[in-house]
Amino acid sequence: MNIGIDIDDTITDTFDYLMPYVAEYYNLDIEYLKENNISYNTLPKGYNERDFGKSIYHKILKNIPPKKDVAKYIKKLKNDGNKIIIITARDREIYDNPNEITKNQLEKLGIEYDKLICTLDKRLACLDENIDLFIEDTIDNLRQVQDVVKYPCLFKSKANSQEEVPFIKVNNWKEVYDYYLSIKKTKRRN
Repeated sequence: MNIGIDIDDTITDTFDYLMPYVAEYYNLDIEYLKENNISYNTLPKGYNERDFGKSIYHKILKNIPPKKDVAKYIKKLKNDGNKIIIITARDREIYDNPNEITKNQLEKLGIEYDKLICTLDKRLACLDENIDLFIEDTIDNLRQVQDVVKYPCLFKSKANSQEEVPFIKVNNWKEVYDYYLSIKKTKRRN
């Protein structure tokens, strides 16, 4: 199976980690941000994630903590014979060298993978890589890939937890692995 995996808020706990930086950069009250689930990817109109990202991501990206047991379960997926393709929307508009900074971050986190793709066009990446299971926290990205990915999977986050979607939702990496096992079991029966 080809498994595509997003990074921010899927492999890492980016939302919470960046909230104090968002508050400082935009001179906003952090309590307001927390109460309204506002961070880098849910900024109100008039604020620009690209401006924020260009000024700060390269400095702090390597310090964003991983989600619990993420390296363990991605390793299990890989050891089960799956191809792991990291597909992230990191691009040159924000990062000087998105591949290098991302490779360094994944290495620091102990994430095993077969290929890294930095692109804003996740649909094309999923199509090109023949992705079967795609794990992502951004609902719009899953909507864009749902016609080319058999198993789109939403990793729940503060930014998407209230949304009703037609995708399987997971809360943690154990649930991701359990979902993968259920897919594998279903495929064996067919």
